[in-house]
Amino acid sequence: MKSKKSKRVKKALVIITCIFILFLAITFIVHRILLSKEKQMLTEAGYYNPVSIGDYSLNVYDFGNKKGKHTFVGLSGLGVFDFSVRMERLMGDFTEENRIVIVDRAGYGLSDDTKEPRTLERVVNDYRTALKNAGIEGPYILLPHSLGGAYATYWVSQYPEEIEGVVFIAGTQLGDNPDIALENGSAIENRFAIAANQIGLVRLGKSFLLKSVIPGMNYSDEQRKYSEALNLHNTFNYAFSYEDEHMNEICNTAYHEIKPNDVPKVYICSSWGFQTREEIDEMLAWDKQECEFVGRKQPRFPESGYDMVYLQKLRDTELQPYLDKMGNCELVLLPGIHCIYDQRPEDVADIIRDFLDRIEE
Repeated sequence: MKSKKSKRVKKALVIITCIFILFLAITFIVHRILLSKEKQMLTEAGYYNPVSIGDYSLNVYDFGNKKGKHTFVGLSGLGVFDFSVRMERLMGDFTEENRIVIVDRAGYGLSDDTKEPRTLERVVNDYRTALKNAGIEGPYILLPHSLGGAYATYWVSQYPEEIEGVVFIAGTQLGDNPDIALENGSAIENRFAIAANQIGLVRLGKSFLLKSVIPGMNYSDEQRKYSEALNLHNTFNYAFSYEDEHMNEICNTAYHEIKPNDVPKVYICSSWGFQTREEIDEMLAWDKQECEFVGRKQPRFPESGYDMVYLQKLRDTELQPYLDKMGNCELVLLPGIHCIYDQRPEDVADIIRDFLDRIEE
């Protein structure tokens, strides 16, 4: 009796294992087919322009006036794989007189992945090499967001002659703190995520969740389509995982390698920029609209998370010393979400225009 029951259990396990393997095989095949189609779509839309920098290629999205007054170079934040779409939307009104370039670092957007350590120095040199090999000459106005601010800080400190100006869009607030990041990524978790992404399981999961993480109110259907494709093309990979696991090291190196200079800079402060209750209410109302659009029941930003006295202290004791150390950096408060270019693109564009007027004087 036990023998028959044991055989049935083994048979059931074999069947379940075969079904699981078949499921993974189908998921992998579908993922590869869709990746190919999405890459073709993005190529036809002009987003895919690989530039070799040695052992791998970086994607360089170049639009606007190739002979314009200024050349803007966008540097994305951690995990922002669709930065080219976001910056195209933000910088649309600047294209007539300026050149806009988005360089996806390794593992981002349509750039290649790599297992080489993504140290601060290597990433900045990758940016510089990609621009050089693409024939895009400086000086540049850097447009870094979030962690991209660490790379921009190092770039303008080490090679100020290459930089005409820097507009930090809610850049990571660097300081003399060994634990800038609240929590570095886990190597074990990232390896599992890489495997899941290669098989196609991440795509499967994101097919249910992606709409909730891509802003809806401010994006056209076409922009959403390209944004989703870019977010599915490069998600969990070796280059991103290194960056995620070594964020403190990257930020601390950037801070301690600062060399003050007179290159014009402006820092747009969003998450720490609230000064009135009205500003908080405006951001919460925007978030409510976004949540309703994507069917999210809980708001992303709780009201209890905003203490204006504490935020003022953070600006005075942590942010301002960093800006002073860089030199010639103006602080502009634009309260809102971390990806402020999604919530308040017109206001960000106005700050960039004022900055252009300043450096052209």
